[in-house]
Amino acid sequence: MRPLSTFALEIQRGEDHEPSCISVVLSTAPDADGVLRLSPQCMTLDELEGAINALQDELDVLRADARRAFTVSAGHA
Repeated sequence: MRPLSTFALEIQRGEDHEPSCISVVLSTAPDADGVLRLSPQCMTLDELEGAINALQDELDVLRADARRAFTVSAGHA
């Protein structure tokens, strides 16, 4: 699996070790100005669209990971 750089899944497990709560969190740190940037600073529309597409790709991976986590949980119910 490729590493995600902007987002991460936070999985809180219940007493039965199954996911009880999953959320998407930012895994980036503020820059020198204290700003949390979800993309690099883009100079063109093409750059910005590429950055947005990359963010969407990361979210798609997180969605699939979360779906698997919940499916495993439902399978043990």
